[in-house]
Amino acid sequence: MAIGYYGFLATRVPPPRLVAVAARRALRTAWHRLGPRALPPTHDRLLAGLACPDAGALAERLAHPALAAPPWTPEALRRALDRHLPGEVERATARAEAAAAGRLPVFGREVDVTRPGGGTDWQLDPHHGGRFAGWAPSDELPDAPGLDLKMAWAIGRGEQWVALACGAALDARRSGDLAAALFASVRDFCASNPVGHGAHWTCAMEAALRAVNLLQALWIVSARGIPLEPSFALDAARLGVATGRFVLAHLEDDTAIPNNHLAGDWLGLLACARLLPGWPEAARWRSLALAGIARALRDQVNDDGTSFEGSVPYHRLATELFTAAAVLARSGRDPLGAAYARRLRAMYGAVRGLLAASGELPRIGDDDAGRVLAVRERRPGEARWLLALGAATLGDPGLLDGPGPGDAAEVAWLLGPAALDRLARGRGGARPGTVSFPRGGFHALRRGALEAFVSCGANGQRGLGGHSHNDKLALELFVAGARAVCDPGSPTYTGDPDLRNAFRSTRAHATVVIDGLEQSPIPSDRLFALPETAAARVVALDDAGPAARLAGEHRGYARVGILHRRDVLVSAAGVLVVDRLAGPGTHAVELRWPLAAEGARIRAVTPGEAPALDALARLARIRRPIDLAHAVEVPLPGGARLLLAFACPAGLVPEVSPVVWSPGYGELRDGSLALLAGPVACPASLVTLLLPVFAEGGAP
Repeated sequence: MAIGYYGFLATRVPPPRLVAVAARRALRTAWHRLGPRALPPTHDRLLAGLACPDAGALAERLAHPALAAPPWTPEALRRALDRHLPGEVERATARAEAAAAGRLPVFGREVDVTRPGGGTDWQLDPHHGGRFAGWAPSDELPDAPGLDLKMAWAIGRGEQWVALACGAALDARRSGDLAAALFASVRDFCASNPVGHGAHWTCAMEAALRAVNLLQALWIVSARGIPLEPSFALDAARLGVATGRFVLAHLEDDTAIPNNHLAGDWLGLLACARLLPGWPEAARWRSLALAGIARALRDQVNDDGTSFEGSVPYHRLATELFTAAAVLARSGRDPLGAAYARRLRAMYGAVRGLLAASGELPRIGDDDAGRVLAVRERRPGEARWLLALGAATLGDPGLLDGPGPGDAAEVAWLLGPAALDRLARGRGGARPGTVSFPRGGFHALRRGALEAFVSCGANGQRGLGGHSHNDKLALELFVAGARAVCDPGSPTYTGDPDLRNAFRSTRAHATVVIDGLEQSPIPSDRLFALPETAAARVVALDDAGPAARLAGEHRGYARVGILHRRDVLVSAAGVLVVDRLAGPGTHAVELRWPLAAEGARIRAVTPGEAPALDALARLARIRRPIDLAHAVEVPLPGGARLLLAFACPAGLVPEVSPVVWSPGYGELRDGSLALLAGPVACPASLVTLLLPVFAEGGAP
């Protein structure tokens, strides 16, 4: 597979680029072995470089970051939050108190990360109960079987610093104590994580995001006028210099096709430059970062506004990342220009087009719950707040999905009460209907209370597929805002390679498996590669008439002579899915429907449901009789149910079994699987009818 992977690379990446990447890697390896490490400067060199006579003068300078002052006073911010977002002040102060006590949210759980004797257990993987070797060089970190680096990274990213700063800004009574906790935590990080050692210097993007959070925290605290401790100022400034040097020395541009990590690196480098504008290296960092982030937006965002990652959750991360860069650049009086704003606007258009009525995005592709702006804790997939931020940042209230500011805490903190007031007067644009983003491979079909999100397009990262799944023609179905048919999500990356590969496999998705094959072979030794072979494409898309319709096909089973085509029709009454298997021979076929809820069961169709199923079947002129004796019922919130009925070749009868899926990275939830499996003589067609049955007085 290694030879095959590099052969595939040669078809997607120009040879000069591959040569340049190899040369850059060799040069950096030699430099890291022979050259100076990205160490922080000594106290004396730091003060001399910043032209500060002593640590007290440095503390004064850091207390007023070289950015536009926060567009709020603490009192004005409290009033705006109470007026527009009731409960937000209490939520922010409670989060700050939890952080001060060492309780942090880590991928869906609040965990205690305190260290015996005081401070934070920075190397901890709280989900799996082990620690990484903080003493070891980061590029030679010993294997830690069963542990996940991302768990430790979540502790060391500094989001708790932003939480503490928010609490200090809002709670005058506790501001001194919360600021002291912030200062102590940063100092503890510096003392416990020397540059180049342990888990927190293994990835440039993680170091970069830590710098972004440190800058956010200092900027927020500055509004309260809290004096900085000189010892803290020294450590924070040394961390800023070391991070800028580290990110530049380990810039993630040495891959065949750089991805969101490189954009994150540039954002972090810009944050380091903003933190210490008087440092001799800062002007170069700023220049490189501004050019790099603009180039990354051009390279990593498709013409239709979608991220090139091949993942909707990563589109959310990229949108947040490029928005943070725009806000930071503007705050430092370095606007990124009209072309940048237009492309960013297109990214928000994709968020709006793909947002479910619940305010969530579908989970097509990888989802590691990545985030950049930490002023508010957010659940994976939650994205309505992002539209409010986009509307305020770009001055476009049409991005809102309804009247008023919605859940716009980020707008209040980053852009101020006036921006929040403007959003409150906004009416929002029309709710999107059926939309298609062909370059991203994401498509949304809507009618009434039903929303189907279909994956049909090339793997991301120009076919390398680093964050793509074998999910071609798979769909997620939302009923009245509730996820009913689910994507498996991403419970882990490197922590459990077998589990990662299982969750990105064809069998994990709501699609058809032929002869046990993968749509695209999964390189077992490359957890972030899924080379494009399925050639999925949309054949037809039609939003006219009583049903929205998408027809797509892929050639992932061409090696056994089968072309898989799927027609998805969404009407206000239900969803019809027709899978056509074109080609000769008898094949082992699996039609798989992973369902988000437990408790699915097989039952007969009732006399009252049969006419509704017949009406659905007539949408596609289905003549094969529906199996009324073997339907699958799955419960939905509010007493509603989803009924799956089938019209399939003889011998294919549904079975129901438990299944697990991941609502967020590091999380697993119980669900159900409806499976029809057996030998099928091709060509053949398999029909699934999905009928919502609402409780009396529920959604139509």
